[in-house]
Amino acid sequence: MVNRRRTFLRHLSLILASVAGFLAFISLFRQVLPAGYRKDKRIKIGRPTSFPLNDFTYVSEHKLFVYRDHGGLRVVSAICTHLGCVIEKSDNGFQCPCHGSCFNEKGEVISGAAFKDLTWYRLYKDYDGQLVVDLDEAVDSDYILATN
Repeated sequence: MVNRRRTFLRHLSLILASVAGFLAFISLFRQVLPAGYRKDKRIKIGRPTSFPLNDFTYVSEHKLFVYRDHGGLRVVSAICTHLGCVIEKSDNGFQCPCHGSCFNEKGEVISGAAFKDLTWYRLYKDYDGQLVVDLDEAVDSDYILATN
């Protein structure tokens, strides 16, 4: 009876250690891969007028924030650079609900677990008047697509 119990506990501990090791491997593997990997690198997000002035609009389908003002439009990733969680707009920038990283309105890390600023992308106007985001081309946070 005691021998069966020891064998059972040995097998159980081996299974639990294997599961813990697998979860640790997945966590490590996710940190090595770029956050928010996407297949399609150029995406249409709509017409300039579909984004309100002086406001960040979240485009959930592509995990992006679009900012439009009188000067033009800008696009920033809504994916936290820490572990790939979707960030939220806050009063003075952006915040990650997963691990508390905070970014200012330029996407620069203010505090938290994130180690890298948010990515801003180049924006084009297509022949049909729709906005196209090029996810292969990162730009400076001051880049603006002039709409006038």
